[in-house]
Amino acid sequence: MKPGRSREDRVSTRGAAAAAPRATPLTIVCAAVDGEDLERVAGSASDALGRPVAIVLPGPGAPVVWPPGAGAAEEARELVQAAALALTRGSQESSCRALLQALAAGPPADPGDLVVQGRALGFDLSAGAVAICARRSGEELDVKAGVADGELTRTPEALFAEIGKGRLLGLMALSSSPPEGVQTIVAELSQRGLKVAFSAPRRDPAALHEALHEAELMAELAVGPEALLPGQEETYRLLIGVLLRDPDELELLRGGTISSLESYDSEHDAELLATLQAFLAHHGSTTETAEAMSLHRHTVGYRLARVHEVSGLSPYESDGRERLSLGLKADQILSASRRNSQREQRPA
Repeated sequence: MKPGRSREDRVSTRGAAAAAPRATPLTIVCAAVDGEDLERVAGSASDALGRPVAIVLPGPGAPVVWPPGAGAAEEARELVQAAALALTRGSQESSCRALLQALAAGPPADPGDLVVQGRALGFDLSAGAVAICARRSGEELDVKAGVADGELTRTPEALFAEIGKGRLLGLMALSSSPPEGVQTIVAELSQRGLKVAFSAPRRDPAALHEALHEAELMAELAVGPEALLPGQEETYRLLIGVLLRDPDELELLRGGTISSLESYDSEHDAELLATLQAFLAHHGSTTETAEAMSLHRHTVGYRLARVHEVSGLSPYESDGRERLSLGLKADQILSASRRNSQREQRPA
């Protein structure tokens, strides 16, 4: 029998034994052991240590104790149970993190294997999922305090992990989550001071990496310098889908709409883009735009006329306004994507 790999994390129970002097001290070995005949392993360890030994495995089932029926204080039995729970929980959280990190890095090589991994963790991803990403406004995200170690990460419908680089990622299985389940999780994370975004549902497990990327980009847009146009989240999601399928197409959209405005602002120290965005955010009201930017209404009108002149698209006409709005969103998404890529390239 090959013991295989082991993680020797011995937990002494001498304190528990001291509380009950007649009980024999018990050494608890938290280990991941490949193979069978664990009684033999426990027996060898017991002989070497000269005291009873319990082997706690990451998973269901009682610890293996040698000699059989070895007595231990009640405190020691409780410690065995606590060690088993901690090891199982640690193993599950590590597996959750590995699964989400792999999905964030790229599409699954075998979607069927992804579903099997999910079921092993207690999540049914066969019907797809909604992805969730939580961020703080700063560069790094400390989610371990009260989030990664909290009950949220072990809800029956959601698979969550803090995967570094300032991200808490999660998947909510569509097979078991009620429609309001995503909003409940979003509300809970928001109450913890996090900026939270979620993806559109993906029914195909093979597309869950796209869902994670979408949620990450939406979260980056929420904490970045961009001001998302209110009530247009679905349009952002559609454009993120374009980015995931063909980034060049989004670059073309940006180039054909607002690139000339960016160049003009850079050369003349103007604020055409900022004025255009404020104008769109205030539903085409020149007066409200002027109030929001602390400008005279005529100044806003002059800048919008210049937007038309430079871009060839009129912000006063429905077609021009729509194309300019799409160009602004494309620019925001491309900027957010670059920031995410730069963050990934930084040393851990």
